[in-house]
Amino acid sequence: MTTSRPDFLIRNAQGYPIAVVEVKNRQNLSPDVAKKLRSNMVARGVPSQVPYFLLLSQDVGFLWNGTKQDNPDALPSYEFPMNKIVSRYFKDSSEKRLYGEVFELLVLQWLNDLMAGIQKASEEPEKTLALSGFNESIQGATIVPEEKL
Repeated sequence: MTTSRPDFLIRNAQGYPIAVVEVKNRQNLSPDVAKKLRSNMVARGVPSQVPYFLLLSQDVGFLWNGTKQDNPDALPSYEFPMNKIVSRYFKDSSEKRLYGEVFELLVLQWLNDLMAGIQKASEEPEKTLALSGFNESIQGATIVPEEKL
């Protein structure tokens, strides 16, 4: 069995994992498809007990937290739009699909801004993430790309 590596891992100041972040820029990403993608990652070694799990496309994002973390087949705790993130960080606001690496870099910049407190919870998706405690939990954290857990 191959071990899965998330696109990003967010660690707190003590080095403990806070969040697993997976970028899947699929069109029509639904909660059911997101659940299957996460379940497959957990089956391949990504631990389900990390406090937060984010699955992101340029259209929609999903967040698992709390008791749903223990169940690899649980539907996401939250669903939120990602279109404002794309328009905020990618100035070519055309409707074209971003390549995987381009979208990953965009997500990385957004997460770094959230961790630094630059991006406030004044609009979506930051408002929804703030409701879950995610924004506060990543303050001062570090993000590591493609780390084996």
